[in-house]
Amino acid sequence: MSATATAANPLQSPSSFKTYNTHYQQPPHLELRIRTSRVGLYPQPPASITTDTLAQSTITMNPPNPTSPSDFTCLLSGPLDDFLLYSGREQSRWLIDIAHDICDPALKRGSLQVWDVAREIWRNVNRTDPLTASPYLYDTQDVVSLSKISQRAGKSKTSASGNASTMAYRVKQRDGQRCWVSRSADPITNSHVCPKRMGDHLLRIVYSTFVSTPPPALSIYDEICGITLSRNLDAWFDTYELGLRLVAPVRSPCFLTFYI
Repeated sequence: MSATATAANPLQSPSSFKTYNTHYQQPPHLELRIRTSRVGLYPQPPASITTDTLAQSTITMNPPNPTSPSDFTCLLSGPLDDFLLYSGREQSRWLIDIAHDICDPALKRGSLQVWDVAREIWRNVNRTDPLTASPYLYDTQDVVSLSKISQRAGKSKTSASGNASTMAYRVKQRDGQRCWVSRSADPITNSHVCPKRMGDHLLRIVYSTFVSTPPPALSIYDEICGITLSRNLDAWFDTYELGLRLVAPVRSPCFLTFYI
């Protein structure tokens, strides 16, 4: 996610978006925003999270920043061609689903709007609308907390024995010893959907946010937390440059879509 726009940024006003692109001769851009007044702030996390109660406290929102210099917070921004590549035949449905994932994955209370230059208003987006080089707004009347990235200081190291080894074996057996995306058999690796450093307690929070009520003993070493990927795809997945999203409960991996 990019930083919030500042008062000096020409993208601060929706009506300046087209002029900004033309003046600086940039390729057509798409930008996804949310009103800053709808973004709850996370508290400072504890040094270590050893209980479900502490994990819950890390996602208990504080009120939005009342003194923010910007009306909007930028969530995604990039050339339109990139968005068209990854949205494919889903068109605006893809962006709607991604906006929900970032802003309100469990309840999906917001709606996607696009800036109508001719009428100078935000108008609702239909799921079948084509994506355009415009500012888009995730419009919600509720205060939401934005999905976070689990940062790390260095490369994780996986033990050759113990829980990590057992998990890797079970994941590869489940996935047929093949990459879920490319179906290549070699070289492959067990990629962690939830980083091990998050631990069991934060994992259960993530599970409840995106899926449902987790089993009480759900562990970060459960095979549900891993996916078999080729080494090339794992390198992107590992640094949050590539994501996977299930669009249908099917057996074939061809129904998974990418986003960058």
